[in-house]
Amino acid sequence: MRLAARPSQPNADQRRELSRRKRMAAGSLSSAFPAVESVRIELNFQDESSQQPVRQLHALYPAAPAFFEFSCPHGDCDGSLDMNQVVSALLKSSAMGAEGTLRCPGFRAGPGMTKRPCSLDASYRIAAQYGAGEASGG
Repeated sequence: MRLAARPSQPNADQRRELSRRKRMAAGSLSSAFPAVESVRIELNFQDESSQQPVRQLHALYPAAPAFFEFSCPHGDCDGSLDMNQVVSALLKSSAMGAEGTLRCPGFRAGPGMTKRPCSLDASYRIAAQYGAGEASGG
């Protein structure tokens, strides 16, 4: 009797390489969204752990990659916050900003070589600036 192989999850190195390739393929912010002058993404973290990660602020300008994925701030977590859909939708609609919350989908090291889901929630605030006459104000 043959056992079916379980589909393997990509390891941390494979996920980092995939993220790097996606970032390279994304092109620049100016090529993907020509009217955008800057994007500011503020991330505030809430977690069940006693040590809260510090707030992050990402300021992106036309030469930056049009790639909006940020590693979980917990060093022992294998997840990332993929904001590509949220930010792309905002910029495509020429809206000025958006707010929301994402949960890290990653796993953290637990006792005895086990993994447990990451409990990190990231509240985000996005602000976009456009060239004169480009923003809809929505």
